Amino acid sequence: MSLKPSRILELGDAYASTTVNTTIFRHHGVVTHGDWQFTAYYTSNKAFRVVRRDLRDDAIQCATIEGQFKTVDVHNCISLGVDSDGYVHISYDHHGVELNYRRSLAPHDVTAWSDPLPMTGINEGRVTYPYFLMQPATASSPERLLFLYRHGGAGNGDSCLKVYDPSTQCWTDLCERFVKGMEQMPWTSNAYWNHPAFDTDGNLFLSWVWRVNQKASASGDFIFNHNHGFAKSPDGVRWFTSHGVELSLPMTQVNSQVVWPTPPGATIANQCSSAVDSNGHLHIVWHGALHPGGPPQYQHLWFDGDRWQCSVVSDRVTTFGLLTWDVPMSRPEIVIDVSDTVYVLYRCDLTDQKLVAQRLSPPNYTPVNDIIELWPDELRHSEPIIDRVRWQRDGILTAYVQRATQPELHAKEELPPESAFLADWQFI
Repeated sequence: MSLKPSRILELGDAYASTTVNTTIFRHHGVVTHGDWQFTAYYTSNKAFRVVRRDLRDDAIQCATIEGQFKTVDVHNCISLGVDSDGYVHISYDHHGVELNYRRSLAPHDVTAWSDPLPMTGINEGRVTYPYFLMQPATASSPERLLFLYRHGGAGNGDSCLKVYDPSTQCWTDLCERFVKGMEQMPWTSNAYWNHPAFDTDGNLFLSWVWRVNQKASASGDFIFNHNHGFAKSPDGVRWFTSHGVELSLPMTQVNSQVVWPTPPGATIANQCSSAVDSNGHLHIVWHGALHPGGPPQYQHLWFDGDRWQCSVVSDRVTTFGLLTWDVPMSRPEIVIDVSDTVYVLYRCDLTDQKLVAQRLSPPNYTPVNDIIELWPDELRHSEPIIDRVRWQRDGILTAYVQRATQPELHAKEELPPESAFLADWQFI
């Protein structure tokens, strides 16, 4: 079946020679605060556009920030966040380089920006995967803006967490290098986290797979992503297992919780996604093979309050090496509605590269062929970029939609731009 968008807004031409605008690394590629929705995208390697949408009448405000950006590398995507006073924060153009960060000069405005700023100056020289995390307000605490990122490199990196104080407009290192892979013996590593999630009490849920800096097989056709880890925090300082055991910091491969063991060579993708259900239990969607050399499948991993369970939700037959970027399947996104129905969002060869939502129903989430086509056109290598804040608040799924190509890590040729859209869906 198909579900037509209830709204489609065309934003203009966007850079499409890589998936830098449509990579899963964008935690808040689209984000809502109050009556305003924000997104950003590169128009070329010399400019990116920041967009504000008025959700009351769909009026659009845009501003262009110029520079010299490494759009040929998909890692250099744009992340957004909004603090409790409405100031918009952006971080962009990173792959193991010094922090690039700006803040809007007025609340909910995108027309005027600060010059590039540091945050705290600590562990900001080798930044990759900048994620602003918008912690919702609860009965006992106000909303907070956090900043999660990797310091270091692939197979040799640490996870860092900062918090913003809107009263002083200053950042503080909340949890410095709290998931550690650097300086470990005999193998260094790093944690590739899935999209983090919050429950209604404001607890932060973080899940990840480990990348070990270890030689691959003789064929060189896989890298050592393995083992799904988990930790939960009420404040970003203290961290607990899924059964409430407090963990010592920093968390490493030795002392952290492994909730689902997976072997090296199973084509486990970096950085997929997670969401929390009404019972405060985490659900993770990811793709990986059932054994080394097998066809990667979409998988749904969740905690039922007692133990972790995992279901394979696709039936693919083709294989590919993890070191290729010409991947026939996107990494998945996940949203969960008020009835705890899970929707797994992806595009792949089984859907003719069209964006779909696969519905999984509680309590057992047994996979059935319940797939909803969301976008009628193929999207080449693009991955789903969603507004998770609006979904949690309004039950409306907004996605940034754009066709883009990613045949290899660095673009070797300049391709024509593609149209960028914001599209809304309402599941019934």
